Amino acid sequence: MIKFLNRSDIRLKLIVGLLSIVLLTGALSILVGVRIIDRNVIREAQDSVESSLAATEFLYREEIAKRARIVNYLSKTSEIVQAVARGDREFLFTKLEQIKKEFEFDIVNLVDAGGQVLVRANNFEEYGDSIAHYSYVKWVLENREPVFGTGVLENEDIRREGPMLAARTLIPVIPTPHAQPRDVLVEDRALVIKLVAPVMSGRRMIGILYAAIVLNNNETFIDRFKNLVFRDEEFNDKEVGTTTIFLGDVRVATNVKDRDGRRAIGTQVSEEVFREVFEEGRTFVGKAFVVDAWYLSGYTPIYDIHDRRIGILYAGILEDKFNAILRETTVSFLQVIALTTILALAVAVYLIGAATRPVKRIITASAEIARGNYAKIEIRPGDDQDIRNIGTAFNKMTEAIEERDRWLKNLAETSILKSEKLASIGRLASGIAHEINNPLTGVLTYSCLLLEELRGTPHEDDLKVIQDETLRCRTIVRGLLDFARDSRPEKIDVDINALIDASLRIIEKNVSFQNITIVRDYDRSLPLISVDTGQIRSVINNLAVNAADAMPDGGRLMITTHRDPSGDEIVIKFADTGVGISEENMKKLFEPFFTTKDKGKGTGLGLAVTYGVIQRHNGSISVRSKVGEGTEFTIRLPRREAGPDPNPWESAKEES
Repeated sequence: MIKFLNRSDIRLKLIVGLLSIVLLTGALSILVGVRIIDRNVIREAQDSVESSLAATEFLYREEIAKRARIVNYLSKTSEIVQAVARGDREFLFTKLEQIKKEFEFDIVNLVDAGGQVLVRANNFEEYGDSIAHYSYVKWVLENREPVFGTGVLENEDIRREGPMLAARTLIPVIPTPHAQPRDVLVEDRALVIKLVAPVMSGRRMIGILYAAIVLNNNETFIDRFKNLVFRDEEFNDKEVGTTTIFLGDVRVATNVKDRDGRRAIGTQVSEEVFREVFEEGRTFVGKAFVVDAWYLSGYTPIYDIHDRRIGILYAGILEDKFNAILRETTVSFLQVIALTTILALAVAVYLIGAATRPVKRIITASAEIARGNYAKIEIRPGDDQDIRNIGTAFNKMTEAIEERDRWLKNLAETSILKSEKLASIGRLASGIAHEINNPLTGVLTYSCLLLEELRGTPHEDDLKVIQDETLRCRTIVRGLLDFARDSRPEKIDVDINALIDASLRIIEKNVSFQNITIVRDYDRSLPLISVDTGQIRSVINNLAVNAADAMPDGGRLMITTHRDPSGDEIVIKFADTGVGISEENMKKLFEPFFTTKDKGKGTGLGLAVTYGVIQRHNGSISVRSKVGEGTEFTIRLPRREAGPDPNPWESAKEES
């Protein structure tokens, strides 16, 4: 993938890069968003459960308080007080039945001041037994004040209230997942709300009005709580909000339904909740398994008159409702992220296209330049400042390249003309030399013979002049032949330092070098180079002799060799402290027959021959000079055998 991108254009790279950033940002946003949503939904659910549990507990206490006020009021009515004082059981039975029905009590009894039952609304025939051991009755007998709360009635006490009520309280225990094991499989006790008030005649307590609401299988009571707190909201045919009253760990009143749609009476609370709420007395709010599903639940213990935990009050909300909210919110969030990503990608493609369009113009213009068409970039009015700057810089670069190419073209034409001129001169010189050489040989031969015959006569001096001028003409002819000869170098590997020393060893004894100090600064680590020793020796001789002629009053000739920084060339320098060369003469320095020496001291072919030799060795020669300070010739020879000069224009430039 990386290799593919490396070979792709910048547009694809930018799109892939931006798309990666968008997708990465989107993935992180989804991760963070889902966590935030989950946390918020769970927090909202817990808050809802806590408030629902508090509301249910409040309603439970409020219901007890309301019933207590009724019982307290009824205990003070004159007809109750007088009937108790008279011991009128028939009247009291009728009255208690009326109270029981009107105020929806399950048990209404009147007890005398000793705790014995006078009348039961549920069973007229059952009386005379003592219920002074009932904790609430006992409290009223001792304190003569009304009291109310939640308590437990044993099965024996319930049976005295009649078989129907006894049958209602019996609850088979249904083993429930996550519940603690239970030995007793039938709950025969009853969880009841007890409301007890003294019947006073003056300051004397003559009896006790005892009322109770049995919570076992009490649908009316528990549904009222559920309707007030949760209303009738359902999710997937299950009630969202549920309430339950436990006796110990057994559901005795609930609107939680089992798989068959029946109230889950007799099922148990989970062992975890039972231990925390019933055994440790703490309120539990959290996720709990209720019958056959998970609920976000709240549990709080129910206490009796002695603050002993006897049951649990529960309010819960079906977890599936919040899971659905979480799923819907997450899907909506994902849709927003996906839509945002698509929009971001579309905008990115547009912006990248707008940003890379000038680059494409540059690429197109570069291709035109490569084909030799110096096209400039069009700077449009809508381009931003950066693009305008790039376009301006590119156009300036194009102009510079065009100007350089024009200069190189002119230089090439000049060089070609120069080469053609030199070639023409060479051919002309060669022809002249051949034509002149034969008659010149005859003139020299016969002049020598005449000089021998006429030696000592007045014609001897004239014949010597003829002989000397003829010899000078022959020297010129030889120079012309050397210049014109396009001989192929016969190269061998040599130590260039040793070759220079060998060449100088002969000429430095010449009289013209008597006042000249030759300084050698050689790089002894130079490798062997492949040259024609005869031709290079002539180059060394020419440059050394020219340097000596430039220093008639003596001076210093500095000869230096070293390796070019690139390592591809060997550099040889001849620097003298002579009279120097004027700028005007520098332009004609390598032209044949050009010389600044006196007549008879030079043919003007030495530097032309030197130039030709260096060119045939694929090297270059350049010169720097300043009048009155001296001249420096620099020769560059390839370290290895090279092909054609890779940059002839550069060499030509140096020459110029």
